[in-house]
Amino acid sequence: MTSDNPLGDAVLLLLEYRSNSRSNEERERLQIASGAVAFLSNTGQLYRFEDFRKSLQPDHVRPFSFADVSHYLGKLRTQVQSAKDKETLRGASDALVFIEASGQHEGLEDYLGYWRSSTLPPVIAAFETLEQADAWLEHQTVPPYKARVLIGDEYHVVFATREDRGWPFAPYPVVAEFIENRLEKGLPPVVATFDTSEQAEAWLAALPNPPRHAFITINGQHHVAAYWKNVNRRAIYPFTLADDLAEERRAGLERLSGGRKREDE
Repeated sequence: MTSDNPLGDAVLLLLEYRSNSRSNEERERLQIASGAVAFLSNTGQLYRFEDFRKSLQPDHVRPFSFADVSHYLGKLRTQVQSAKDKETLRGASDALVFIEASGQHEGLEDYLGYWRSSTLPPVIAAFETLEQADAWLEHQTVPPYKARVLIGDEYHVVFATREDRGWPFAPYPVVAEFIENRLEKGLPPVVATFDTSEQAEAWLAALPNPPRHAFITINGQHHVAAYWKNVNRRAIYPFTLADDLAEERRAGLERLSGGRKREDE
């Protein structure tokens, strides 16, 4: 696990093994392992995990809560030929040790709920403004590299590293892509309809335990209502975000095509 995104590499490898596995039991164990590694990656714990691994002894005790998963990863490691894959699998096993040692079992269970479903991904923090997010990041001794946060209800990825905090956050069209993927199956059924945005916002605010997401209509137009329990954040997004994303892609391709034509002239 030595690349720029070692946790991401581990997730890809584990998902590859899972897709090739014939046993439901093996697939479940690989799903837990890949979800655990993704949990650390998407909550910005790469540096904390790396520091933790440096302190581990070669014969350290495997996590009790994930004993079967850890044992399976150890067995799988003896079967693979690639030294890189062996190290990646060892890192995945160490991720389970780290999660248990740092008391994050409940956080992982919650993340696996997302990992097993088709919903919006979790975030580690939410802010009204970029200035608030910048102030929060300044107080982080170890930057939560690659973690997802909400800034003004828009997803951002933390790109600040230990060496460089010059580009702290990058917006990412997570909600638009979520809507886009859902529309590939057609318009979803809705759980509620409203005449105005104010009515919809009041409904969402009054729910004692909202679902991770729910589809609604406002004035006849589809929207998705979202809830992030850990940061107590609720938001409503129009399906037109998918149209905006498609238009941005078209404009980007046109700019790229125009640049190539000028180079050829």
